[in-house]
Amino acid sequence: MSESPRPTQWIVSPLVDLSFITLGWIAFYLTPHLFPQHLETIRLVSVTFLSGAHRYYTFPLVYFDRAEFGRRRGFYILAPVLVTVGVALCYYFRVDEPEMYGAWYLFNYFHFVRQKYGILRIYSGKSGYGHKPLDAWSTYAWGIGGFFYLLSYTTPTEGRFTYYLSQFFGGIPTFPIVVWTIYAAAAVLTLAWLVHELRKPDGLNLPKLLFQSSVVYLYGAAPLLAVGSLFIATSMSHAMEYIAIVGLTVKRKARTSTEDCPVLARAANHTVVNTLLFAAFICALLYGLQYVSIFAFLFFAYGTGFLHFIYDGMIWRIRRPKVAAEVGVPAAT
Repeated sequence: MSESPRPTQWIVSPLVDLSFITLGWIAFYLTPHLFPQHLETIRLVSVTFLSGAHRYYTFPLVYFDRAEFGRRRGFYILAPVLVTVGVALCYYFRVDEPEMYGAWYLFNYFHFVRQKYGILRIYSGKSGYGHKPLDAWSTYAWGIGGFFYLLSYTTPTEGRFTYYLSQFFGGIPTFPIVVWTIYAAAAVLTLAWLVHELRKPDGLNLPKLLFQSSVVYLYGAAPLLAVGSLFIATSMSHAMEYIAIVGLTVKRKARTSTEDCPVLARAANHTVVNTLLFAAFICALLYGLQYVSIFAFLFFAYGTGFLHFIYDGMIWRIRRPKVAAEVGVPAAT
């Protein structure tokens, strides 16, 4: 009797993991860093095309999956109404755009970091080895350190993102000692994480180690080099990770839940092409709204963005056996 093949430690495959999940963001970090005169053009093209479009992949996973939609039908019907009303009230009470954007990016940033932690947990689940608190503390510590660095070591002239964030926080300075204390704590936690990983009985989990290294560099070293590039890199890193995970999930749904997901099952036949077509459609919609009315664009972007944050927290829970199976994690872990 032949032995069953050893389960892979990669989430999708070495090529996809390295290109989309672990290292793909580096190109979007280096390009504006090397060509700062084109920073705004690069930001517009890259962030709008992938980062702006990626959040809309969440909605087919909710509304085209009968099992998921039926799980919380009332909430999925009511949530868009409540979020729309909430965004409308913000504008009704004359919330300034810098404040609105500051709140928006604050949600985005920690949404990015939380996804990093989620992917680390997928790697742990696939190998059947990991320390959940260390996965969480090391990831969040680097994310928080990078965030406070942005508020402490930048000025309004370095870009509208930092300016909006400083406006949102009322211009309260953050002392550098706080930043370096957080970074030091992150380094200690990561060292403890590495010691634990090195004790893995059947050998080091290389995909997980590479991914955690990219997290350390993105939030620990990248802010020190180029703030403008960092905003693009964090957005693109998040979007590329998300698109890769969604593509994997759709393929697995097509094999295991065809009756519940007939539309997604058909889309899985040509995942790459359909992914690009969907992104192009969303980009056309977003650019069209900007052309018609900047207010309509902002209203739509903020509303759907907050829904994306909420829905993501509901549908990507690996402790649910169905979700674990769709991302390739054994249910027992």
